[in-house]
Amino acid sequence: MSTHSTLHISRMNNEQNDWLRGLEFYKQELQIHTHRLSDVSGMYDSKADLKPNVEHFQNQFIVQRENIDHLAHDLGFFEKKVSHETQEMAQHINASTLAEHDVLRDRYTTLETAINDLRHEHNKFLAKYI
Repeated sequence: MSTHSTLHISRMNNEQNDWLRGLEFYKQELQIHTHRLSDVSGMYDSKADLKPNVEHFQNQFIVQRENIDHLAHDLGFFEKKVSHETQEMAQHINASTLAEHDVLRDRYTTLETAINDLRHEHNKFLAKYI
């Protein structure tokens, strides 16, 4: 449940906008990492130990992009739900909607941690070859 006893709707909206900007940033960052991986793979394609690592990172980048897309979709759906509730209930939202916002916050922070861990792992890997 929310750590706030009340949460102004504009603050919730700002937080969701921050998440969407963050997701776009991470998506672009994954694209950069994909290009770096491709460069290293092309330069060292004869190294047998490189292939499993390249496949690992390719798979992880795909998974994280899908996670970003799913969360962005869910945030869009949630934004419509909040908009509808605030129109129907004179700028109020249901407690269950606030709880759903908390779940989305947890999903965002979990995804953010996973992407940051992956980035650090990938940078460590790249440092061996660049």
